[in-house]
Amino acid sequence: MTTYVDSSALVPVYVPERFSKVARRALRGSPQVPFTPLHELEVPNAFALLGARGLISDEEHRAIRTQLQEDIEAQRLVPLALDWDRVFATACELAENHTAKLLTRSLDLLHVAAAHAAGCRVFVSADDRQLAVAKATGLKVVDIKRSGRPAKR
Repeated sequence: MTTYVDSSALVPVYVPERFSKVARRALRGSPQVPFTPLHELEVPNAFALLGARGLISDEEHRAIRTQLQEDIEAQRLVPLALDWDRVFATACELAENHTAKLLTRSLDLLHVAAAHAAGCRVFVSADDRQLAVAKATGLKVVDIKRSGRPAKR
């Protein structure tokens, strides 16, 4: 697995929105992508929030959750156990080195650190600050908001 797809790019794979086409293309471009405990928390939570806000119906929510589970079972999304002590230590280093300049949030740093721990070389996201820190740490970045082209910095 060489491509890490952040939750901000994974949710549009399942929920139709402006960047869905590019997000789906990014996911299709990798036969398997890591699905970490961060994804396990954030992705279903995002779906639940959409339902609670009335943006998707209960039926759509169930269908989306089923599709996610099918992708996990088909190993398109691969549950990945990471050394979380190492991930958090790396995220702390990233915070020390980049947050003052790039204004990154801690969860964004955890995703970038998880991508490194997973041995990924490409980072796909819709979050500008997260993409900036990923790029600063040597990852090739794909910004789904900019039609899948490498992110500008």
